[in-house]
Amino acid sequence: MSTQFEPLDENKKFEKIVTLLKQKILAGEFHQGDRLPSERELSEALRVSRLAVREAYRALQIFGIIEIRRGHQGGAFICVPSSQSIIQSISDLFRFQGISIEEWTEARLIFETDIARLVIKRAKTEDLRRLEQAIEMTEALSQSGKVVHSELIRFHLTLAEMADNKILYTSYRSMMDLLLSSFLALDVKADHYHDVASEHRRLLSALKNGDSDTFIDLVAQHVKRAGKNLISIAEKSPLFTGTMT
Repeated sequence: MSTQFEPLDENKKFEKIVTLLKQKILAGEFHQGDRLPSERELSEALRVSRLAVREAYRALQIFGIIEIRRGHQGGAFICVPSSQSIIQSISDLFRFQGISIEEWTEARLIFETDIARLVIKRAKTEDLRRLEQAIEMTEALSQSGKVVHSELIRFHLTLAEMADNKILYTSYRSMMDLLLSSFLALDVKADHYHDVASEHRRLLSALKNGDSDTFIDLVAQHVKRAGKNLISIAEKSPLFTGTMT
């Protein structure tokens, strides 16, 4: 092993191995595609059990930081955490905390109005076309009586992408993942999607016209109205508990 390791003390070895490896990866001692020491090699270097190393590697795999490969050329290899794994982690955190619809709406309002301000500055012609396509798909599906959860959310995720800020997008997408799970659990009627598609058209029109004040105001109204509608739908469901879980 070219990288040097110092023995760990007796307390919380599993957590310390995870922290230590993260630090070395962030410090550039390991790079994407590099193979980490085997369980035996690392356990001997750190003077810990192979079980502690194995559990640390499993945790890093769950985080999406390493990939475990089997076979003769196998081992633990460094990889770049995917945005999907990060999004899922944040979304799971939301669920386990039992976020209320009211809390979710408040947070969404902050996110979307800030996203709207960036979109006004950074929107491109091809982005506007993507928004148009999402609306058209929503309208077509709703007219045929089909559920269109993903298309409604795609409109907003496209807006978030247009803001061109990875931190905002990852956090916002986690919130919308929570919204999708709520839609799937509730009985949302097709006419709801038609109404939302109409609101999306007004948003797009304001954006195309460069009317920033109207666009931001419509975004705020849209989020507030969506929160109220979600509560109304949820209250009629036997699954409703007052939280988005």
